Amino acid sequence: MKLFSSIILWLGLTGFAALFTSLAADEENAAIYESPKGSYRIQLVEGKDELFIVSTKNPAERAALPNSTADDPTEYQVRFYSSPDEQWIFYTESWRHHGVRVQELYNHEGSVKFAPFRARQWFAQTVQSYAIKNGGFKKADFLSQRGENHLRTEFRGWSFDSSRLLLGIYGDADYREDKREPFYIYFNTRTKTLEQTPYLRELNKTVAKLAPNYPLDVVCAEPTNPLPPETKLKARFDALDEKLNKIYATRTAAMSKDEADQARANQQEWVKTRDEGVKTYLRLTPNGEEERRRLQFLADVTAARLEDLSQSGNEDL
Repeated sequence: MKLFSSIILWLGLTGFAALFTSLAADEENAAIYESPKGSYRIQLVEGKDELFIVSTKNPAERAALPNSTADDPTEYQVRFYSSPDEQWIFYTESWRHHGVRVQELYNHEGSVKFAPFRARQWFAQTVQSYAIKNGGFKKADFLSQRGENHLRTEFRGWSFDSSRLLLGIYGDADYREDKREPFYIYFNTRTKTLEQTPYLRELNKTVAKLAPNYPLDVVCAEPTNPLPPETKLKARFDALDEKLNKIYATRTAAMSKDEADQARANQQEWVKTRDEGVKTYLRLTPNGEEERRRLQFLADVTAARLEDLSQSGNEDL
């Protein structure tokens, strides 16, 4: 009962209190994430040490998510970022007491079963090695004197075709020092490798030059598939933008006037930085592709913003 009550309090802060009011009579399961297409939910199951993936069509069909944590949510924060095709899950876990972190990339193995890609913690170790080799990091940037893992990987978006996961890499081992700006990388789900592209190399140069004033959360994952027609891209962006505006309207309606005014100002600033961020993305765009690339950028950045807001609640408005 104590654990379940903590979950309700935690999730109520993220805007899901109504969902858990309806589930209060069923204390065995508590859903904390739903996949993009709604095929599965990630749930905490009373008495279990790991989170579970549960089919929405058949709740009896479920499987543990290996290396995930089902503990007191007041002590840690988890995030789930499913690829649009629901074949991959990027999972992050951070603890309230000084930043010990877990990052895991899961691959779909069938039904509702997901497993760490290649091996447990392979992804975090590979990302760390790649950042040291290519991003100017030192090993000491990630490991504290107590041997704790302080690799920080911030989700920045999935490409709409699920071919690339975009991450910002930080080194937080010494919290007393100024943190260096992020180093952006892709995980390519088609080649199964970490990579950079001309856009990411240009982006990393721009971030290093303008730090700390570059808008860090308005970057975009490039798809590998050809872009859809402009009409479809515009329709997708318009739908996502409308959804984002509705979320702000709903949440600010429940705030005090000062809080609502601040949230609206933050939204306006975010839209401004979103529109500025597209300039770097378009620098290497072939002639004739500018408008489609612009719409694709705006839609994908907005989709990533919605993903974060769905899991973080009003504190990120």
